[in-house]
Amino acid sequence: MCFHLKMSGPAARMGVKFLPIIGLTALAFMITACSSTPTRTVGNPIPLVKAQTQTETHRTMDYQVEFTYTFRSGKGNVPDSIQFDGRIIPRRGLTTFSLRLHFLDEAGQIIGTRILYAPGARRGAGRPTISRIIEVPNGAVSLGFSHEAREQRVRPRRL
Repeated sequence: MCFHLKMSGPAARMGVKFLPIIGLTALAFMITACSSTPTRTVGNPIPLVKAQTQTETHRTMDYQVEFTYTFRSGKGNVPDSIQFDGRIIPRRGLTTFSLRLHFLDEAGQIIGTRILYAPGARRGAGRPTISRIIEVPNGAVSLGFSHEAREQRVRPRRL
């Protein structure tokens, strides 16, 4: 079954003329938007201080992480690293929560990522206290955090 729209008048004829142009413009925009490489950035980066031990607190609606880190310069084939000691306090009511530490370059782009907290993961990544040595990628000038969290569903009561 085929439907035909009956159009009349100069405005209708004008719209039909521009329809292919509008369609091609939308298609070009979609191809450009979908083919571009997404850039990942982290809000509120923390400068990476290389001379001394730093104590920081990072807080969002879903968690709080209190930590200290000490930068260790690499020698020879040994890369730079930080001794990271911290405590993670997730918000109550979250059924899923994971936390990542990102290393950022001068432009704010992520150049390295480490999982800090993920319940069920190996190597102690599910513990709320963290004490480990983390390798720092070349060119890192700041730290940032990202997380994934899901809240517990509250089901309505049946009457």
